[in-house]
Amino acid sequence: MDALQIQQIILLKTYTKADYLRRLTFIREFLESRFFKNYQGSFSDFLLKSAVPSHDREAMSNLDEHFFNLWTRENLYPLIVSLSESLKSLPSLTLYLAVLIEDHLIDELGLWFRKNLHPDLIMEVRLNPHLLAGAAFVWNNHYHDLSLRNFFKLKEDIINKIISEYAQKQL
Repeated sequence: MDALQIQQIILLKTYTKADYLRRLTFIREFLESRFFKNYQGSFSDFLLKSAVPSHDREAMSNLDEHFFNLWTRENLYPLIVSLSESLKSLPSLTLYLAVLIEDHLIDELGLWFRKNLHPDLIMEVRLNPHLLAGAAFVWNNHYHDLSLRNFFKLKEDIINKIISEYAQKQL
C-alpha cells in the first residue's frame, strides 16, 4: 500500500489540515513505541494512555491492525514524510469563522464541502471576528462571504429605508 492509499484512510474522518497533521503525529508516536520501545498494546489503548482528546480518538477509531500492519520500521519515516508532503497537493479550502465552533461541527462542514465541492478537500480553519456572524470561505481562489455583515451590506438600501420609515413614524 502506498502513501496515497494510507492518506485516503486517514482522510475518511479527518477534514482539516491541523487535524491531519496532529493525527499523523499520533500514528507516528504509536508506531515508534511499537517498533522501538516494544509497546504491545492496541492503538486505542495508546491513545487513552497518551491523553489524546476524545474527538481525535473517535476519528481514528477506524485505524485497525490491518492499517498498522502496512507500516514497518523501514517505511515508517519515509511514509510519514510522504504523507506530510502529499497534504500540500490536496484541494484546499480556507474557512473563516467569526468564533470557534465545536469539532463535530467542523466535521459536518467538512463533510458538506467534500460532498458539494470536492471529495478529497481539506480545510484550513481560521478565525475572523470581523465577520460578525456566519462564515466565509475561499475555494479555487474565489472568496465567498456568507456572513451576516455581508448580507446586511447587500441589503443596505432596504434596511436603511425600513429604518427611515420607522424613524419618521416615531417622530
